[in-house]
Amino acid sequence: MKTVKIKFAGKWEGITPEQNTVCYWLKKNGYDVQVTEDADYIICDVLGEYHYEYCKYPQVRIFESGENVTPDFNLVDYAISRYPIRFGDRNFYYPGCTMSGRYWHALAKKDRSYPAEFLKEKPYFANLIAGHDSEHNYRSIFFEKLNAYKRVESAGGLLYNMPDGVKVNWLDDSKTNFQRKCKFTICFESTAHEGFITEKITDAFYADTIPIYFGSSTVTDIFNKEAFINVSDYESLDAVVEKVKELDQDDEKYLQMLRQPILVDPDLPRRIDEELEAYILH
Repeated sequence: MKTVKIKFAGKWEGITPEQNTVCYWLKKNGYDVQVTEDADYIICDVLGEYHYEYCKYPQVRIFESGENVTPDFNLVDYAISRYPIRFGDRNFYYPGCTMSGRYWHALAKKDRSYPAEFLKEKPYFANLIAGHDSEHNYRSIFFEKLNAYKRVESAGGLLYNMPDGVKVNWLDDSKTNFQRKCKFTICFESTAHEGFITEKITDAFYADTIPIYFGSSTVTDIFNKEAFINVSDYESLDAVVEKVKELDQDDEKYLQMLRQPILVDPDLPRRIDEELEAYILH
């Protein structure tokens, strides 16, 4: 068994190899992964107090981040990032929406043959779950517009309006269970950068709700454009609200969208895993 010595820098405190993507694939392929100061590889991020702590280490630096940060290849050797950067063999594009640790793999196998009675399981109209506003305040602006038509449940830190102190947590089932009670989910990225697609839309699909998405135009390379409301397809946020109202007031139209296949390519989850594994081993 070959030993790989690593050190984490700029990651969250207390991270273990079992919680890390690079280490997961190494261990799966029979490598003995050891966390040590005498490391061969630095797996780094920009979290914590010292964002560029990894720069002080001379070893091979592998930048791996789920944040909205582009890797600087003057500072790191390789990257697993949220951006589709083409730079030889040095970057692997790994959108947050395709992270294997969330509900990504379940989407390809999900039964979408919802009966009409399924709507009885949705007592709420729509939800927003976000800790902060997006650039240009798009999240809060759209929330106010949609909420003017019908109440939108906001169970996150942004625009919190839940009775009795109800809160949800993305680390357990509370977020999914809450979203499943809603017909629509506002899935606005924190920033509209090409290729930056987070788990928000994945979580919404998994929870059997229709995503209202704002962000990267490349989202339709992954997700079926007939299965969600893409803000980029409309001239204004007011026009998006009108589309939501149309679906909300017509059960057949709503169910027609809800029943659409989620992924453009159902084989994509398997292919991304294989490509990521090959990249890490390389």
